[in-house]
Amino acid sequence: MNPLVQRFRAVVAMWIFVGGGGFLLAGLLGLALLTQTGPFAAASAFSADAEFAPGAEIKISDTGVRPGDILILATPATVDPASVRCTTKSRVYSTGEQRSRELTGARPEGTAAVMRDRGDPRRFTPVLVTGGVTWMDTDFVSCTGDGAEAFALTTAKGIKSDGFRLGTGLLLMLLAPVFAGLGCLALYLTRKWNREARLRGGSTNWPYR
Repeated sequence: MNPLVQRFRAVVAMWIFVGGGGFLLAGLLGLALLTQTGPFAAASAFSADAEFAPGAEIKISDTGVRPGDILILATPATVDPASVRCTTKSRVYSTGEQRSRELTGARPEGTAAVMRDRGDPRRFTPVLVTGGVTWMDTDFVSCTGDGAEAFALTTAKGIKSDGFRLGTGLLLMLLAPVFAGLGCLALYLTRKWNREARLRGGSTNWPYR
């Protein structure tokens, strides 16, 4: 048999395992994303990089958090995110200009309604994420909110939105049957080639007859 044909058939036989494994992996990951379970559950714990009082201004560059990936939380957990108002100020440009921007609170996607600080027994409610805000636009942050006793600031990096979970989960659920179909096709072709080899009186090392 032509060596190229043998290699091609070996690759096809490998897809029996690739298809089966891909079907299970894509299906399980897709289901976990759609149901928000396991590693894809809504974030419920965080490590505060800084804490500041209502009305106080905090300098982001002193916290080590990237300005475009900021998650702001309020304590106690009964604070209504809709009542929170945060103001950001940019760095001073070479012209002496300093821009300011107001951010309205809304519970961020991908977070639990109540979160706990790993180093603090208090409970916090996430109030906003500054996604899409560039580093030049967010150098200082100040927040106020009805009933808020303190605000915590941490990185939002790694928090997945509901849209990301839904889109990725649906994609994986669609890929799962594709992997299954390729695995079944590879099994069918391998068995077919083995039967043809036996009918010709040849030998085969394929395990799937």
